[in-house]
Amino acid sequence: MQIPQTWINLNERKHALDKRNLIKLAGWLWVIIGFFLIYRAALLYQLAIEEQNAARLPIVFSLLAGLVIGTIKGKFVLSKTALKNKLRIESLTVSPKIHHIFAKPFYGFIAGMMLLGIALRTFNEYIGGYLVVGAIYSGIGMALVVSSLVYWKKHY
Repeated sequence: MQIPQTWINLNERKHALDKRNLIKLAGWLWVIIGFFLIYRAALLYQLAIEEQNAARLPIVFSLLAGLVIGTIKGKFVLSKTALKNKLRIESLTVSPKIHHIFAKPFYGFIAGMMLLGIALRTFNEYIGGYLVVGAIYSGIGMALVVSSLVYWKKHY
């Protein structure tokens, strides 16, 4: 039995992404990871209360500092990275695949950031406790959310 040509073409299209959808997916990934990091910051602030007897005012200050610094970093630093990635996706000469969502070296950077997060949580008491780590997490999370806006705008 021979497989009809239309079935083969449908099967090939199922695994292919167009550039526009890959860009949207990258944007959504930055938003989801950003909010996840802000959520993790909230959990770290809870640990600061339970394990390090942190008061509410320092927690509020830490959170606000992280969000403000993250907004600035997202607008002026990470947005350039997002735009560079968006332009890289737009200039792909091959049919986009899911692994094209980021450049190859960026995957190493992501792994490094994950290891840094583990180190920050593990050695939090040496750098000021969960208040500092919470500010870092909320700042990076907010920077990702703010810079993700680049993926939704047209830059022509």
